[in-house]
Amino acid sequence: MVQMTSSSNKKIIGWWLMIGVIMIFLQVLIGGITRLTESGLSITEWNVVMGTLPPMNDAEWKKSFDEYKQSPQGKLLNTDMTVSGYKNIFWWEWIHRLWARTFFPVFLIPFIYFLLKKMIEKKLIWNLLFVFVFGGVQGVLGWYMVSSGLKDVPWVSPYFLCAHLLLASALMGYLLWLSIEQFDAGKTEPQVQNKTTQILGRSILAIVFIQLGFGAFMAGGVAPAALWYPTWPRIGMNWIPENVFVLSNPQWHTLLENPAFVQLVHRSIAYLLVILIFTFWLRSRKNFSGDIRIVSNGLLAMIFIQATLGIITLLSSIGSVPVLWGVLHQAGGLITFSLALILVYFLSKKKIYR
Repeated sequence: MVQMTSSSNKKIIGWWLMIGVIMIFLQVLIGGITRLTESGLSITEWNVVMGTLPPMNDAEWKKSFDEYKQSPQGKLLNTDMTVSGYKNIFWWEWIHRLWARTFFPVFLIPFIYFLLKKMIEKKLIWNLLFVFVFGGVQGVLGWYMVSSGLKDVPWVSPYFLCAHLLLASALMGYLLWLSIEQFDAGKTEPQVQNKTTQILGRSILAIVFIQLGFGAFMAGGVAPAALWYPTWPRIGMNWIPENVFVLSNPQWHTLLENPAFVQLVHRSIAYLLVILIFTFWLRSRKNFSGDIRIVSNGLLAMIFIQATLGIITLLSSIGSVPVLWGVLHQAGGLITFSLALILVYFLSKKKIYR
């Protein structure tokens, strides 16, 4: 039988899970750099064990570079690339993969130790086993994303890119929730709220998650949507582009391949989030204190910071999306998502009247 954990054990496990949250956060940012530097297709094979080591000598570098030159990106886009240039894009993809490999020992070794010491409650054990499965699926999805750009076209599928980002965000959010549960351990202040407040909080979280997905379409695809209309507040010369609902083929999902549509929706969701979060902040000032008030203040500040980062990134996207601003904007999105999730957590612990 698994013994009930003490308060100190819960904190230890909480910090362990928080390390996982930080690692995923950094992994997503490294992935963003990999995407914006067009480094993601530099390694053309998926070798879980031997792929841990980079090329160790000139012969191995030449072999790796020759394999890359046979890929669509090498043959169609980077025909004049040298070995030196190849190394520049190789290292970001290698770091991205190596960082992903570190998740396994960081989670597995402490997990086994905590099990042997009977420090984990039965419910949490099942939750953590789900995390392991979740992480494995994410790794497989990452390879399918990369392989989509190694066959016929020199870019990864924006649909796989979106799924890969959202799955990583969901995994980070799941670990964050489990971590907060360990730290909170019944300490949440008893306050009363109405159903509308809880619905508003959950809606904000859901919309932020959807916005992260549209962010993938802004930065991914044949030509990132951000490059088509590097203007603000108008989209090009208009508030609503004329070709916003043009389909590349009869299938409805190809709207997501239309830069005008993607930009319009991404911007519109941003404006909606500013309104919803400001509305929640006004309600929280009247109805809450403590945890919810603090998180609400942070979320309001973060959404304005994130909107500013988005505008700067957009206006700077002349010819290419700037790596610094693009990654800062992505980091802001993850922080906004995390704050929205923490808000929903605390709302779920409060008493509700209808």
